[in-house]
Amino acid sequence: MLKKLNASPMLKYSLIAGAAALWLFGFSDQIPDLVQTAKYVGISALMVAVAAIA
Repeated sequence: MLKKLNASPMLKYSLIAGAAALWLFGFSDQIPDLVQTAKYVGISALMVAVAAIA
């Protein structure tokens, strides 16, 4: 069922856009503190790496 829903380009790209907007909102919240920004980007990169492997 998930593959059938994921096959719809409109749904797929709207979910990607929503996730990107949420990530940017979280990133903008971390910008004042350099250490927090580095942690946020590092954890995000690790999550992307794990998702790419799976």
